[in-house]
Amino acid sequence: MLPGRGVTTLKLGKIPEGGCHIDIPRKRLGAWQTADTMGFFQALPELWPGWQTECWDDRYDEHVRHCNGALRLPDLDLASGAENVRSWVGERVFESFEDSPQGHIVKLAGMLSPLAPGFEVSSDAVAGTPDRPSQQEWARFEDACDLLGRREVA
Repeated sequence: MLPGRGVTTLKLGKIPEGGCHIDIPRKRLGAWQTADTMGFFQALPELWPGWQTECWDDRYDEHVRHCNGALRLPDLDLASGAENVRSWVGERVFESFEDSPQGHIVKLAGMLSPLAPGFEVSSDAVAGTPDRPSQQEWARFEDACDLLGRREVA
């Protein structure tokens, strides 16, 4: 929370993907990010000259620690998280070729070909479709998700 007038509490509807802690008296800034940073951490010293900058990678707990109790997070719901992961990974792993990144490249190339005669997509661009897990491997993953969910409920 910032000093002086302004927002003193903030309730988010979802878990944030990043944050920063600004310690004005110490001229120190710490930042964390779970998503693609696109050079964010490398740019901090230039954006905050004269300040000590710290990259906490995805360690949000550093932010919590530096706030000395002012930042409160809800308890993690591991059962719900495990179910979300199972669903997302399942959709991604078992998606059709048309829905995959390679499928989107082929579709885009088809749309562009009338505008650029001779335009071709190399086989390298659509190669490397990831291997899918065997039934046994997928069952082990689902069992691990179930175990995590049961552990959370117990």
